Amino acid sequence: MKESNRFLKVTVFILTATLLVVGSTGLYIWNALNIEQAQMLEAIATKHSFALVAITITLMAVIGLGIDSIYTNYIYPLKKISSEALTIYSTNPSHRLKISGSKEISTLTEIINDFAEIFENLSKDITEQILSARKETEKERNLLAAIMAELPQGVIICNRSGGILLFNSRAKRLFSHSTYPSRADHFIGLGRSIFHLIDKELVAHAIEEIEERLNNNKESLASYFITPIYTGRLLSIETIPVLDQEKVMTGFILTFKDISDQVNQYENIDNTLLSFKQNMVSHFDQTKLFVKDLIEMPSSQKASHKVFRKKMLECYKQIENQLNDTSSSILDATITKVPLTKLLLSEFLIDIQKRAGEQNGIKINIKNEEPSKRMLADSYSLSVAFIFLIINLSEITNDKEYDLMVSFNNGQILFDIKWHSIPASQDQIENIFTKKIRSQPSFGYVLKQNRSEFDIISKDPQTCFQVRITAEAELQTDFKTKKRGAVIAESRPEFYDFDLFKVDDATKDIFNTDLRKIIFTVFDTETTGLDPDGGDEVISIAAVRIVNNRIVYQDIFEELVDPKRDIPIESYKIHGINYEMVKGKPDIETILPLFKIYTYDTVLLGHNIAFDMKMLKVKEESTNTAFSNLVLDTLLLSAAVYPINAHHDMESIAKRLGVNIIGRHTALGDAIATAEIFLKLVPFLNSNGIFTLKDALEASKKTYYSRLKY
Repeated sequence: MKESNRFLKVTVFILTATLLVVGSTGLYIWNALNIEQAQMLEAIATKHSFALVAITITLMAVIGLGIDSIYTNYIYPLKKISSEALTIYSTNPSHRLKISGSKEISTLTEIINDFAEIFENLSKDITEQILSARKETEKERNLLAAIMAELPQGVIICNRSGGILLFNSRAKRLFSHSTYPSRADHFIGLGRSIFHLIDKELVAHAIEEIEERLNNNKESLASYFITPIYTGRLLSIETIPVLDQEKVMTGFILTFKDISDQVNQYENIDNTLLSFKQNMVSHFDQTKLFVKDLIEMPSSQKASHKVFRKKMLECYKQIENQLNDTSSSILDATITKVPLTKLLLSEFLIDIQKRAGEQNGIKINIKNEEPSKRMLADSYSLSVAFIFLIINLSEITNDKEYDLMVSFNNGQILFDIKWHSIPASQDQIENIFTKKIRSQPSFGYVLKQNRSEFDIISKDPQTCFQVRITAEAELQTDFKTKKRGAVIAESRPEFYDFDLFKVDDATKDIFNTDLRKIIFTVFDTETTGLDPDGGDEVISIAAVRIVNNRIVYQDIFEELVDPKRDIPIESYKIHGINYEMVKGKPDIETILPLFKIYTYDTVLLGHNIAFDMKMLKVKEESTNTAFSNLVLDTLLLSAAVYPINAHHDMESIAKRLGVNIIGRHTALGDAIATAEIFLKLVPFLNSNGIFTLKDALEASKKTYYSRLKY
């Protein structure tokens, strides 16, 4: 039974009760009559039966008309007044009541409209004052946004659980494929997780380092690491903590620098020098043969060549020294662009020992350690390289225990790894050098990146029991003396709204979460027709996100889809998309998996979304893409808060709530309009006791329109 029929139910109940009372009273009187009185009444009823029936029907008609008049002129108008008056002061001050009824109702409507006029003018004045007060702040925000956009580094700010709060355009470009610059397959956006873009272990390791430095009250808190990303770039990433007033870490800032070209340049230089050196060695060998021939000449001819031979040897010696010096200089100039930091050697060794034992059950015996010594490296990648080496040695030798001897020589740290069971061949160990590490480049490349070298210590190439990694103990660069402090949250509160710092995604109960705090993907589709099971296809899909009760207009998904069939003229007249516009576009098998990534960990929202979900459902098998997201429908929500209104199509709701639809019957236009309608509906939902997602789902199920199926 609809909400508007409750009055009818009450009326029927009252009439039934009245009839029962009248009938019971009549029966009581009849039983009290004597035989003569009863016979007299029967005679009167028989004689005037037609008149009695007519009187009864007339009386019922009068009562019915009276009840209908009361409902039409008083009850229904009052219900509509209470519903539409809420619209005026909650979402749309321009809305006016147009309700017919009794004189009293008309007077009340005029009074409410007069107050609405006053309220609208006051709202405009207050809005103008607020805009005026924010004018200077907006200038500063725009200036800050412009500065951030032009920073030479990409910047992403995250809360403690990795949710993205802010990012600049350079960061977005770094994570966008050059082939499709307008489409980020991994999607960088507000409220999304940074761990979809960067390996979670890398960030977790950086945070552990920062927390350790915080606990030790160290001045320099930033942590650095290097990682390749899915676009093929190699990034140098600095992690800076964001602290609250109690110095507790509430989030972190990541700054990104693309070092792909620098490292490629280094590899090219290194390869060129290696080739040049090999050529020079060959030339030296030829020269040595020439010198040998000179030595073996008869003594009578040697005198003329002695001076030449001496000068030639000196020249080649100078060339060789110069080549080595140049190679070292180029290597230093290139490698110092990679951010290596000073690490406490003892902590580095303990970390390797602990991780090898916990992850792979390998025991490492550390010997000759000097606790006060420091080394220069990227702690994460070098420790991963050490573990990678030992695991591969274990697979070759079947040994689970290794000795790690640490010694020092001319500013270098020598790590000698020894074992005592099955020997390894030199070829087996050299194969490790070129192997790829899971989230890093090859083992050898990681060592180069950390300015380290790898050697096999063995006289016999078939029986190797020792390898050595040589790392730098220190490196004189400006970079390592550069210190970065922490950013204190709320130090510039007028610039940012960091509400997302307070969101803890790890412990959030989505069903009992406030609707204002849920991240929604609001989407719409345009299709070739209205029969999903009959072969109609999606030709356009678009979406926008709601984060922290705000529409993120910059984070949109909009794609035309090739349906690989014709588009009927009836459908074209609605959405304006013809086959020429979609021909050659990606098909649904390509687009739907991308859209699933876009919607990850969000609640889906749409208007009459049952139809759109059916269009996705029929493509589950062909695209191997299923959507398990929770779903809300603005049509059902409108019916829940406006039961007195008969119309809940998008245009009627938008008009009632003061939403201006731009681009009706385009997927993106309808998605944005639906998002704006939902935000306008939230206050009405709250006033009806609907605060959480669970409340909204339960209220939707109770509406008449929830029976719609596709």
